[in-house]
Amino acid sequence: MTVTPMSTQSAIRASNQPLGGASGDWSHRFLRFHLPFALVSALVLVVFNTFPLFDTNAYPHVDIRSGAFPQRRERMGGGPAGVVRPGEDETVQQRERGGGGPMAPMPSEHGGGQAAPSEHGGGQAAPTDRGGDRAARMGEGEMMGMGRNFFLGLSMRQWTVGTGYVATGLLGLTLLIGPANLLLRRRNPVSSYWRRDAGTWTAIVSVVHVIFGFQVEGSLTINGILNYFFAPDGSPLTNSFGWGNWTGLAATVIVLVLQVLSTDAALREFKARTWKNLQRLNYALFALVIAHAIFYGGVVRQESPYTLLLILSVIAVFVGQGVGVWLWRRRYSCTTASQAA
Repeated sequence: MTVTPMSTQSAIRASNQPLGGASGDWSHRFLRFHLPFALVSALVLVVFNTFPLFDTNAYPHVDIRSGAFPQRRERMGGGPAGVVRPGEDETVQQRERGGGGPMAPMPSEHGGGQAAPSEHGGGQAAPTDRGGDRAARMGEGEMMGMGRNFFLGLSMRQWTVGTGYVATGLLGLTLLIGPANLLLRRRNPVSSYWRRDAGTWTAIVSVVHVIFGFQVEGSLTINGILNYFFAPDGSPLTNSFGWGNWTGLAATVIVLVLQVLSTDAALREFKARTWKNLQRLNYALFALVIAHAIFYGGVVRQESPYTLLLILSVIAVFVGQGVGVWLWRRRYSCTTASQAA
């Protein structure tokens, strides 16, 4: 009878542990999972808000209000279609053409509840004065207030987009941990703490994203929020902006439900099989997140690095899931064959 040394047994157990380990100790999870997720998320957000490459105003905005799908915006003052000068909001161009006031809502990368630039009829503000005459009549406080509001508007849009893509990256990670375990021939349990904690940070950043998104318009009132989903006559919005918000709402509900279910108590209550089936809502969540980004013009702005990040996320998840399904079937067939023998 051969006795396996304790060191060898420990090495075998370690090599068979799922990625991130199997310890549920809170201090272990805080240091190994929660703290890194928080730091990496913060670092990525700093990059998104610092580097000009990720400036949401550096790329053409799209029309998400004229139809059910986003389209490149036509310039109203001539020039090539869909072009907005880098670093300049379309509202500035509209003011240069004599339309809209200085505080007119500005189109955003994420959308928000902002009003679209008026192209027809009444309701459009009278042409504004320009240059020194206007500045001379404005008080210093008013000018500072305008500058502060403009800065906050830009920052809010930037944070909305940044948190959205960080949440998408974290969500993609939750869908790649299982295939990675199979690829590395590690144990792939029904529930792993690394995947569960990645889901926790997906939910946290998603909620922050929603809060910033609602504030692009500058209001978190009930009426302000309803404007994201319903037209003034009370009918549901079915343009690209509306569908983007409806898919975002569904995704938010699912991510919060998954977060409530991602506890040891829920696992004990529902048992492994039922709990795992509920956790498969993660696939629907990813599909809704991608649809949300598409309806907000995520693939129309081909010049934007965010479009590349979105496409790479989809490819990574699809390839990872495909490889994971193939490896799982191969492992299951081998186990069945050995048991039959």
